[in-house]
Amino acid sequence: MANVKDLDQRSAVARVNSVIDSVFAGVDVLCELAATVYERAAAEGELPSAADLASIRPAVFDHLTRGGPVVAGTGVIAAPGSLADQPRWLEWWRIPRGSTEPRPLSVDLDPQHIGGYEYTSTPWFDTPRRTGHRIVLGPYVDYAGTDEYILTLSCPIRRNEQFLGVAAADVRASDLEQVMLGVLDAVGPESLLVNATGRVIASNTPQLIVGSLLPAAHRTGDEVPVGLGWVPCEGLPWHLVTG
Repeated sequence: MANVKDLDQRSAVARVNSVIDSVFAGVDVLCELAATVYERAAAEGELPSAADLASIRPAVFDHLTRGGPVVAGTGVIAAPGSLADQPRWLEWWRIPRGSTEPRPLSVDLDPQHIGGYEYTSTPWFDTPRRTGHRIVLGPYVDYAGTDEYILTLSCPIRRNEQFLGVAAADVRASDLEQVMLGVLDAVGPESLLVNATGRVIASNTPQLIVGSLLPAAHRTGDEVPVGLGWVPCEGLPWHLVTG
């Protein structure tokens, strides 16, 4: 028979998965809508334009404003050469901290410029391109975009096995932690949510704050070994760690 702690851990993991699944649900909608835009243009023997891709904007806004308390930015990032009028393009909107109005992310997309945003080399773009699977990346500091500490969830957009870009969402690490604090407190006074490399995603103890790494004694190489008190979050490269 499962004990109370086991039930608390299972409930916590279920809550973590529920929050992330709700974000991915909105990302999946954007994937499908973007693929339809490309499909419609292909039926006419053309590539879509940036304006065509902007037709999904109502769904972007809906995900941004109704995708839960943790969605800080979302949209579609086109693969180079997949649009007729723009070599690279982001149909990406965000709500800056302290605001309630969606704003477009403004970045230099020319890779020849020193400050150009080379998004094709980012793991959230390159990994879905190579693997065909979704990814949860972070937490990390988004120096190229918002300078915030975030996690990025992204999925590949494909048509007939052709990679067309990704749909994605950014989650502020601090917002996710606020959502998770009650869950962690129910598990125990020293509980953590960590990624595969042992970086803390959420914590209810001041000894290990968000973004910090588990002590070196618990690390071997790029990924930390799973230890006692580690409960996997199914479908995510994360573990719930209890003291």
